[in-house]
Amino acid sequence: MIHIHNGDVVAQLAKRANIPGDHVAFRESLVTGPVTPDDWIETRANALAAFFGEDLLRVRTSLMEQEQMLDSAPSRGEIVLWFEHDLFCLVHLLYILNRLGTAKLSLVWCPTPLGMMEERDLFLRFESRGAVTPMMVKAARSAWQAYTAEDPTGINPLLTRELPDFPFLREAFSLHASRFPSTQNGLGAIDQRILSVLANGALEFPALFPQVDTDPPKFGFGDAQVMATLRDLAARPVPLITMTGSAPKTLFAITPAGENVLSGEIDECKINDPDAWLGGVHLTKENLWRWNGATLSLSPA
Repeated sequence: MIHIHNGDVVAQLAKRANIPGDHVAFRESLVTGPVTPDDWIETRANALAAFFGEDLLRVRTSLMEQEQMLDSAPSRGEIVLWFEHDLFCLVHLLYILNRLGTAKLSLVWCPTPLGMMEERDLFLRFESRGAVTPMMVKAARSAWQAYTAEDPTGINPLLTRELPDFPFLREAFSLHASRFPSTQNGLGAIDQRILSVLANGALEFPALFPQVDTDPPKFGFGDAQVMATLRDLAARPVPLITMTGSAPKTLFAITPAGENVLSGEIDECKINDPDAWLGGVHLTKENLWRWNGATLSLSPA
């Protein structure tokens, strides 16, 4: 038996809880950078190294070892997947189900953070794990194809129906779609939330970070993702926020341009040309897709 956890914290906690089997952490950030099927290792290694400021060779080697682990996992017997109800976890779960859908899979699929549980509660979660059904694997493959496609309109059908075999799939894809520039002001949901918080006054990161996501978190982004977003907002040709001072005392504040975008007086995509990856979509001035929160749909600008 082998357990695949979405991160090291839960993997270590499961070991301490004496849950039988080998425990490995799945280390990726598939909400970051290009997620395209071509030249997988090199594309992902370059994206992660650039985003997190890490050594490219080390990242590439880590990804190669992880892919080898996934290749060998079916030979270990039952594969137990441990994931939570947030977008970060959901995308990783889709990838693994797409890779290992023919293996013997079971799932601990939790709406609350697993890393906050007591060891006994985690063991009880393991004992009540459920088998991954063929319908769930089929839904995961369809969802993964939509997530990695160059044209994101394949996401729209996933926003209009609940799948009993796959709870949280619809909500997660609504969260993913909301990261695209909105029809109201050109901001994605995370940018919108950051500016909304900073509109009430400047904050240092420890005070800002907990306010970016809900409780329990639904996007599931860690401090590295949020910090990278803050740096991006400050580094745009027309900055939407400012960063003053040095870490850990860096102070973040909204700019007048940020206030105008937040209010809808100015469209962010009109003052700063988009250049970002969301799944398989490369958002640019020439390839711009918008999120309409009223109709719950993505469409070309």
